[in-house]
Amino acid sequence: MIKEREPDLRRHPRARVTWPVTVEAGDRLLHLETINLSPFGAKLRLNDSPLEPGTLAQLHFRPADGRRLDVQAIVWRTDPDGPAFFFIGVDAPDFTFPTDAPNSIPPQT
Repeated sequence: MIKEREPDLRRHPRARVTWPVTVEAGDRLLHLETINLSPFGAKLRLNDSPLEPGTLAQLHFRPADGRRLDVQAIVWRTDPDGPAFFFIGVDAPDFTFPTDAPNSIPPQT
């Protein structure tokens, strides 16, 4: 049976990047990696330490170019492959986003 792919309703592009990221959530410190990144959020790969939606966190990204990116975020949802974070207090024009990164996923109109 062939399952139709649901439409992608994203408003902002996603870049498929694998960057190390440290997550500070309460008294927890997790060393993870990104699945994808957008101007307003990130999806992280998480195996054994689930994070509940609504959890506040500080994310410390370490991209390949060496310049750190630190943002405050909230767990927006938890998927089987990991949590999706929504950045708090980040304006798109102020955010340097790797739109030229390979495997960028364009927004759907």
